[in-house]
Amino acid sequence: MGNGCYSAENSVALKDMKRNPILLSITFGLFLIVACNGLHTENKNNEPAADSVSEPEPQTALEWANHGTRLLNKGLPKNALESYDKALQLDSTMPYTYCSKASAYHKLGKPELALQNADMALQVDSEFTPAMANKARALRKLGRAAEADSVLNIAFKINPEMKKHFKE
Repeated sequence: MGNGCYSAENSVALKDMKRNPILLSITFGLFLIVACNGLHTENKNNEPAADSVSEPEPQTALEWANHGTRLLNKGLPKNALESYDKALQLDSTMPYTYCSKASAYHKLGKPELALQNADMALQVDSEFTPAMANKARALRKLGRAAEADSVLNIAFKINPEMKKHFKE
């Protein structure tokens, strides 16, 4: 799965996952963990890798979001942000997209923007635990560890499975 656990070509479509919030939370939680700790191979010219296969231009919000995730998985967070922005122009009600933007901002070393996007995801879905994980990470980077712990404790109450993906 490259840099993240969620890959559009290798997993259940997000629209199907939306019907099962537990599956969505677990899948995206895994994505966050790997995306936040995974590859560090960003191309210095911020261009797609030469081995990337040409794909049709995305048309729907979900396709743009998935495209952004593939770019993030390739270590191209700036390009991913462009795709996430296009997805949000088409549909601003997908917490996944805001949360993915937060992951991209983490990769770029911008915890303030990561926090803003995690909060946007939580405005759309107040129990979206992957956004809580991203929020906690941003808060910790900003030196707000107590707040981060509080957010994670709420996430663990909503989705106890998340605990096994975090070090004590």
